[in-house]
Amino acid sequence: MKRISAVRRSWLILLGAFLLMWALNALCYRFYGDDYIYSFVWEGHDMLIPLSEHARRIQSFGDIFYSLNLHYMTWGGRMVAHFFAMFFLWVGKGWFDVVNAGMVVLLLLAMQWIALGGRVTAKLSPFITALSFFCIWACNSNFGGTMLWVAGSCNYLWTSVFLLLFLIPYVRHYLTNGPVEYPYWFGPLWLVLGILAGNSNENTICWIGLSGGLYLLYAWKKKTLSAWMLWGLVGLGIGYFALMLAPGNVVRLHEQFGTNRPLLYLDKEHFNVLGMALVLQSLLWFYLFKAWRRRENLLRAGIDRKYFYLATWFAATGVLFELIMLFSPILPGRSIFSQLVFLVISVILISAQGEVYHAPVLQKSAFRVLYGLAVLYMVITGTMSLVMYSCQHQYMRGIWAQAESLRGKGQVMTISRPLPASDDWWLLMSGLHVTDMDLSNNERSWENVAFARYFGIKGVHSTYHVKKG
Repeated sequence: MKRISAVRRSWLILLGAFLLMWALNALCYRFYGDDYIYSFVWEGHDMLIPLSEHARRIQSFGDIFYSLNLHYMTWGGRMVAHFFAMFFLWVGKGWFDVVNAGMVVLLLLAMQWIALGGRVTAKLSPFITALSFFCIWACNSNFGGTMLWVAGSCNYLWTSVFLLLFLIPYVRHYLTNGPVEYPYWFGPLWLVLGILAGNSNENTICWIGLSGGLYLLYAWKKKTLSAWMLWGLVGLGIGYFALMLAPGNVVRLHEQFGTNRPLLYLDKEHFNVLGMALVLQSLLWFYLFKAWRRRENLLRAGIDRKYFYLATWFAATGVLFELIMLFSPILPGRSIFSQLVFLVISVILISAQGEVYHAPVLQKSAFRVLYGLAVLYMVITGTMSLVMYSCQHQYMRGIWAQAESLRGKGQVMTISRPLPASDDWWLLMSGLHVTDMDLSNNERSWENVAFARYFGIKGVHSTYHVKKG
C-alpha cells in the first residue's frame, strides 16, 4: 500500500480539525447573554440594563454601523470583533459555524507558519499540525467561550488569527537576517491588517506595539528596515488607540466598578483563573524547561539560536498578557486564550526545528508514552464532547420550539433545568468542554430579557429541579 505523504497527512489533520469544530459549532445554539444582546441594535446603555420593549433586531449593515457607533461611545472600543459578531448573528449562525471552523484551521496554519520561520507554505508537518490543535484543545481554560460562542470567538479566536497573520512577515524578517522584498501593495495591506490586529484585546496589543517599536529601531540600526514594517506598525497603533481611547471604556468602568478601585486585584478570582491556566499548561511549560536545559545540545545539532530567542519572546510576552490583567477588575478564563496561543507557538518553534534537525527535546520512550496518551485523550474527550453537546443541542432545540410557540401570546415562558452540581469545575480541566447554558431565575435579568425580546414573548423564567439518579 502506498504511504500517504507527510503533506497530505497534515492537511487530513486540518480537515479533521475543521470537521470536529464545525460539528461542535453546529450543535451549539446562541449562547445566552451576548449572542442575544448583539442580535439587536445597540441601545446606548450599560449591557447589564435589560433591553427596552422597543428593541429591534439588526437587519442591515446600516444597523450594524449604527450599533457600533453607539457601542463605541457607551460600552467599549472592540469594533472589529463586534462587527463580525453582529454580522453573523444577523445573517445566521449556520454561516458562522462554517466560517468559525475555518478560522480554527487558519489559526493552526498561522501558528505553524510562524514556527517554520515565517514562511507561508502548504508543506506542513503532520506532527506539528496535530500538536498545535491538541494544545489548543487540551490546554484551553474556556474552550466554549473562545472557540464556539459567537461573540467570544469573534473577540478571542478571530482577533488572535489577525494578530498572528500580522506577525508572520516580521518573524520572517527577524529569522532571515535581512530585508524581505514584497510587492508595492504589501505596505497598505499590512496597514489594514495592523488595524484589524490592533483593535483586538486591551491586554495584548500594548506589549506587541512596544516590542514592535523596539524591533523597528533594531532593524533601522542594522539597516534592514523596510517600508512595509512601518506601515504595519502604524496600522497596529491606529487600531490600538482606537480601542483604548473609546469613550465607552470610561463609561463602562464607571458604571460597573465605580471610581474607588484598587490598583491591583490580587484576589481569589484572579488567582483561581491564573492557577487553573498554569495547571492546564503545565506540560507545555515543562517542555520549554526541558528545551532550555538541552539548548546547548540542540544548538550543536544545528538549530539557530534565534529560534530560542523567538520562543522565549512568545512565552514571555504571553505571560505579560495575563500579568497586566491584574490591573483589571475582572479576569475571565477566556482572556487566557491569547497567552495560550503564544505559549503553544513557543513550544512548536522548538519542536519544528527539532524535527528538521533530528534533535528531539524529549527522549523517545517519553515521547511515545505522551504521544499515546494524547491520542487516547483526544479520542475520549472528542467523542464525549460531541455526545454531550448533542444532548445540549436537543435540550436547546426544545427551548427554542417552546419559545417560538409562545411568540406574540403575551405569556411568560418557564424553563426547568437540573440543579447544577457543585463540583462541575473538573469539566473545565477534562477536555470535555461543556458550556453551561443557564438563564437566571430572575425574569428581569438582562440575559432573560434579551432572550424574551429575541422571541417576542413577555418574559422567561428559569427554575431548577433535582436531577434523578
